Amino acid sequence: MIKVIERARSAAAVLAIVALPLARAEAGVEYVTSTSNCTSKVADITTGATLEVIAGPNVTFEVWGNSVDLTNTSSGFTFAGPGGMTATIVSERSGPSNFARGCGNVGSAVVRISTPGTLAADAGASLSFKMPLGDLSRLPMTIKAHPTFTTTWTSAGLTTSSLSCIVKTGSLSLLNQDSHLVIQLPPGHQQDQTTCNSNVITVRTTPASIGHVDVVGPTIRYNVTGLPSFVTESQATAVLPQVGTQLTFTIDVAGIRALTAARTSTITITDPIATNRTETLTLEVRPDLGQGFASVATANPTSTAAGNPIDFTIRLSAAAGPNQIVTWRMTTASCFTQAITTAPYNAAAPFQFFLFPQGQTSAIIRVRSVKGTGCTNVLAPVTHIFEAWIGDARTNAQVTAVSTGPLYTRTNVSLLFQ
Repeated sequence: MIKVIERARSAAAVLAIVALPLARAEAGVEYVTSTSNCTSKVADITTGATLEVIAGPNVTFEVWGNSVDLTNTSSGFTFAGPGGMTATIVSERSGPSNFARGCGNVGSAVVRISTPGTLAADAGASLSFKMPLGDLSRLPMTIKAHPTFTTTWTSAGLTTSSLSCIVKTGSLSLLNQDSHLVIQLPPGHQQDQTTCNSNVITVRTTPASIGHVDVVGPTIRYNVTGLPSFVTESQATAVLPQVGTQLTFTIDVAGIRALTAARTSTITITDPIATNRTETLTLEVRPDLGQGFASVATANPTSTAAGNPIDFTIRLSAAAGPNQIVTWRMTTASCFTQAITTAPYNAAAPFQFFLFPQGQTSAIIRVRSVKGTGCTNVLAPVTHIFEAWIGDARTNAQVTAVSTGPLYTRTNVSLLFQ
């Protein structure tokens, strides 16, 4: 009797087990990858992660999970998010299809979303996939707003040598935290016909940090408006909005040299997707229509034996008017004497005076070197300095107080022992 009872209990247990429903695999979103790398997860939804996507048009990614590929693309796929957001399923792949391309035996759907590029702040959003049994699987997202950014004229290396053939004896100045560039042109720039290749300046964009982004959007080239007619802009490569870059500004040399009045331009730099992200720079160009030296004085020869003549060539930035006086001197006056009547020389006088030929832009001041104590040395050449100022120190003593700028020039000559 006992054995019969035990057999009955065992049979009942088996029937109970058979009657239990079979467990099924969980269906729904598991993780997200980019569309170019199906094995690298950018967000694991099963761990509670939220997919972070940059705002903007046509951002694509691939959503993975059991039965995700069975979602009806028109009636089984929905989204919620900022106004103006759209989302579509571009394509679906089955587990066997993904397995064949080395991505694992999991279904997937490629999704394309477009969100407002002008989003002012990060916003929550979600995508929902209807599973075969009717339940919804949700993909939570954060739409990341494009970063604000700052722009500055690149100060590194921005010296007169950057625009040496434009600025010459003028100057470059950076103001207002490097957002305002002042180019002071040299006197006589309108008459300058020299070839010029040093005509490029740069701007650096620096985006604010927006933290981690799982899926990035299209790269951008900044829009630049407000340029003066003599400047063009280019960006070598498109970049992601969260990555800084350099913009190149090329100056038309003839155009800037032709200026007859000051020109101040407000240049606006705009993110082409997030058009509410803008920055401005100021470019100010100040012409100088007065007289000045067009280049540094030169000596010919630069080294010679005592007793030989030396020509110092000086060039004005504009043709000399009547009675244009140039004040000049040799700093070791006793080592030189007069060589030509057009350049009178008195070694006992502190300064010499040269009448620049009217209508000319180039002239030669010739002197003759002489032997004497301090003029030469048997051990090494002795260097002597030629200095010149535009103006007459006899009527304006302040002329010779200038030591830099367009009204002053200098050069050296070496005398050898003979």
